[in-house]
Amino acid sequence: MNNWKINLGLILLLTCASLTTVHAQKGSLMLYGSLTYKDNNNTGSSFGANPIGVGYFFNDHVVAGMNYAFDREKNGLGDLTDSKHEIGPFYSDSWNIGDHFAIIAQADAHYVWGNTLMNTAGSYSYNGYLGRIYPIVAVFLGHGWALKAKFCELSYENTTGNDANKTSNRTFVAGINGSTFGLGVSKNISLKKSK
Repeated sequence: MNNWKINLGLILLLTCASLTTVHAQKGSLMLYGSLTYKDNNNTGSSFGANPIGVGYFFNDHVVAGMNYAFDREKNGLGDLTDSKHEIGPFYSDSWNIGDHFAIIAQADAHYVWGNTLMNTAGSYSYNGYLGRIYPIVAVFLGHGWALKAKFCELSYENTTGNDANKTSNRTFVAGINGSTFGLGVSKNISLKKSK
């Protein structure tokens, strides 16, 4: 019940943000994110955001802020089987390539928590941390909007479960594969009043 309220709030925030026309400048806010949905042909589905966030431009190319990501997987009966969340600060720096493109380097430091194998006897909760750096290519669409593509990453995740075995999971990702590719959008909002 609370998840739909959070999602509705984010949609309203992005809608309001789209009414403003700006370009990246010191003192602006950036809202960004990507949502994913996958249907696995009656064997289940997944829905998530990877990630959604808000940042502050300290100058025309450096942004820092907070972002949040989640992933929820359901089986073919519609029962929730896995749920993962991560939240933390991010830092990014960008380099413009002409008037329409930019290369962005971003770093995330996240706290991670979730539940796995839900609705089974082996269900347990876990928490830990995740560090990630990755490049992004941005295409400026005008009026403060940009389409962004992440195409690889270097990351390390370490989680520990609350089950009897204290199940530990360490994941290291380096390079390009399906899980490191993502598309999203961003919107810049000026905090300065037009003269």
